[in-house]
Amino acid sequence: MSKKWKVAVIGCGMFANSQYFPYISSVANAECVAAVDIVVERAKAAAEKYNIPNYYKDVYELIEKCDFDIVIDSASIPAHHEINMAVLNAKKHLISQKPAALSVEDMTEQIECAKKNGVMYTAVPIHAMRPDILRAKQMIKAGAIGDVLSIKCVSTHGGPEYFQYRDVDPTWFFQKDAGALVDMGVHALHQVTAIMGPAKRVSCMAATSMKKRTVRSGKYDGKEITTDIMPDNYYITLDFGDGKIGFVDTGFCERATRSVPLEVFGSLGTISFDQPGTKWPDPKLYVDSPERGFRGWVEQMSWIEPPKRIFNQCCPLTDMTDALENVTQPILTPEHHRHVIEIMAKINEAIKTGNAVELTTTF
Repeated sequence: MSKKWKVAVIGCGMFANSQYFPYISSVANAECVAAVDIVVERAKAAAEKYNIPNYYKDVYELIEKCDFDIVIDSASIPAHHEINMAVLNAKKHLISQKPAALSVEDMTEQIECAKKNGVMYTAVPIHAMRPDILRAKQMIKAGAIGDVLSIKCVSTHGGPEYFQYRDVDPTWFFQKDAGALVDMGVHALHQVTAIMGPAKRVSCMAATSMKKRTVRSGKYDGKEITTDIMPDNYYITLDFGDGKIGFVDTGFCERATRSVPLEVFGSLGTISFDQPGTKWPDPKLYVDSPERGFRGWVEQMSWIEPPKRIFNQCCPLTDMTDALENVTQPILTPEHHRHVIEIMAKINEAIKTGNAVELTTTF
């Protein structure tokens, strides 16, 4: 299409500056027309750095003053629901950072609002679009590992005060409506459900393992943070039905790990994923084939075609504009996102009761 999509980014922090602003015009027929941040100096700085014509202090000023088609909501977690509802009620297309809401009810409200107003709504994480996960799904569909039996995922690091340079105080990560589960656990839960489909039940053991932390870099280097409000260490188990189960290790308590980030186990083999670096490597394949007298790790088979898709953290924009231009459904659906939100909500219930909890949403 000749139409150039006009994109506004809300939230001009580290992630938007490293993953959204530099790539908007390269992943789609699009241009960034506005930068928005409640700290208006950050919005102004982004506008100047990336030659963006407009900057605003909040979503309401954006809606009032700017002509745009799509919003990328990259604001802080607790702000997502209010921002998303404002965008959807303004009848604009929306890509929301994770989690888009903190309850199934709020997420359902957003989904229904998008449907009512005839706009497209997608939400990250991006894992369902990852080349290695798409490749693994092709392998599974082709029968490379037989019947899928279980999945194991690790999504963890040493804490937002520890693992990367920050010019914004990371204390908010440890406050109500934030935390390790919605920051890191959401990634693992999205990965395992992208491969296994919707879960039926969830259980969890969790702990608040580090009650005080020290910022290790950036503007707030050396600041002491009290971090005793919520768990920072989770071992999550999932029941997918039909004898299929899953395990997720997530939190803010692993300074470093050599664990394989993701593995899928089947009746005839295993798919094992490498840690991504500057690119996403193909997963490794182990095959148990008694009829051929073979058992071991194998090279990728020629009958598995690699997915041909642009991929980086800005790829949800590709996903959305492709769907809009071709009148199709995006890969990153809000219904999948809602299911992950329900799992996270039920995890809190499972921790309190010590029991497995039934899940009701699907995608």
